[in-house]
Amino acid sequence: MAEYVKQPIAGPEAFRQTGVAAVQSQAALLLLLGRQLRGDDQVLAARAVAADMPRFVEAVPPDDLAQFPVPQLRPSVDRVGVALVKTRLAERYGWTIVRRTPIPQAELSETLGDLAQTLFERSDAITAAQLMEASLRSADELTRVAAAAAYFELSTRPRRLINILLRGTRSADVLVRDVAATALARVAQEHARLRRMTRANIVRSAGEASHSALLVHGTFARGHEWWQPGGSFHSYLKSNVRSDLYSANDRFDWSGGYSDAARDLGARDLRTWAERHNLLGLDLFGHSHGANVIMQSTKFGLRAGALVLLSCPVHVPKYLPDFTRTTKVVSIRVHLDLVILADRGGQRFRHPQINENVLPIWFDHGASHNPQVWRDHNVPDML
Repeated sequence: MAEYVKQPIAGPEAFRQTGVAAVQSQAALLLLLGRQLRGDDQVLAARAVAADMPRFVEAVPPDDLAQFPVPQLRPSVDRVGVALVKTRLAERYGWTIVRRTPIPQAELSETLGDLAQTLFERSDAITAAQLMEASLRSADELTRVAAAAAYFELSTRPRRLINILLRGTRSADVLVRDVAATALARVAQEHARLRRMTRANIVRSAGEASHSALLVHGTFARGHEWWQPGGSFHSYLKSNVRSDLYSANDRFDWSGGYSDAARDLGARDLRTWAERHNLLGLDLFGHSHGANVIMQSTKFGLRAGALVLLSCPVHVPKYLPDFTRTTKVVSIRVHLDLVILADRGGQRFRHPQINENVLPIWFDHGASHNPQVWRDHNVPDML
């Protein structure tokens, strides 16, 4: 089973330590800094206010920030020159920190910890840029990817950051790959690498069609096995939660593209698929932006049963269901989901008709479709 973080490492100490909790905490802090400097949360709030829905989204939940505090930065409209950033770093830590020469892990960890400490004491864009620049030297791929994602709109040399994100999309680590792909899609949506990541990889099944439940994948997951008949999570749901989960070869999929247009098309196709199969009233499970696809399908006329949203990025008002066309909406997620941070969406719904359930796990976007997580935390009882 994947190693999940039950307690984050807060503050500068995250950069001084090693291990899964430290690295994921570093990534979360960097991504949160990027959100602040871009003004992501203000954008989310403004959209909700414009739709008269100001209370329906929590961009970054206060209870998460109470356990995982972040320096407060003002949005920055100006980029910070890389030459200035490197000069400041070299003045304090020597030129090794900005050159392509090996740095002992202990030395780099101490440097990053000191930079983070300085940022907590003096919160400004230049200090944040120094932490991001130095984090590009980290031995941990997730930290490098998060730094590149956070730094992109702040740095005067963004092209090199795209290269880091590109390498991240080829990582063997699923979380690294998902954060990198999502961050890349935010800044280079039409990149050829992202198109390759949406290719289908159909797993054939001898299962029979059901009449009441369907599992829908998220962005860049069209070729993954876990959601397809015979796949790990599909098999778990069918054996333990919903024996009527759709399992025939013509199961529904969508492009998995990272755009509103791709999701809208997926939602319309889902409605058409359900109508052609005479499967109206389906209970729908959707992961990540697949959850937004299933919500959107109800706006396009699909009459559904329950909607189960797994690690769903919150983008109100664009993605909310037509509550008159569904019987219940349940959301299941983790604390400070790194992929949702990279997506620049909100972390939680605050809608009275959406039942939010936050697992005692931090950061990992894929935890919500892990069968062992469902067993360990009795997720079926949340439905």
